[in-house]
Amino acid sequence: MTIGSNVKKIGSGAFMNCRNLTRVTVTAKGLTSIGKNAFKGDRKLKTVNLRKVKALKKVGKGAFKGISKKVTVKVPKQKKKAYSKLLKKAGIAAGRIK
Repeated sequence: MTIGSNVKKIGSGAFMNCRNLTRVTVTAKGLTSIGKNAFKGDRKLKTVNLRKVKALKKVGKGAFKGISKKVTVKVPKQKKKAYSKLLKKAGIAAGRIK
C-alpha cells in the first residue's frame, strides 16, 4: 500500500488489524505524525518505507505493536538517529531500522 504525498498525519488506529497488509510505502515528505496504534496488529507487515519522509516528529505509542518481528523499516539516512528513537518507542526493534 502506498500512502500519498499530500498526507500530513496517519491517524490513531488508521490501519489497525489489517491482517493482509504486508508493505507500506509513505511518499509524503511532509508527514509529521503517525498516531497511536496506527498499524497495531498488522501481523504480516514486513516492510515499512519511510525514506521520503523528512518531517516526522511524533510516532504514537504502540503504533507498530504486534506487527511481524521480521519487519524492515527504511528511513532517510540523514534522519536515522532521530527516527530510530521515535520508532523504538512505537514498538520497532533498533536492529530492524535501516
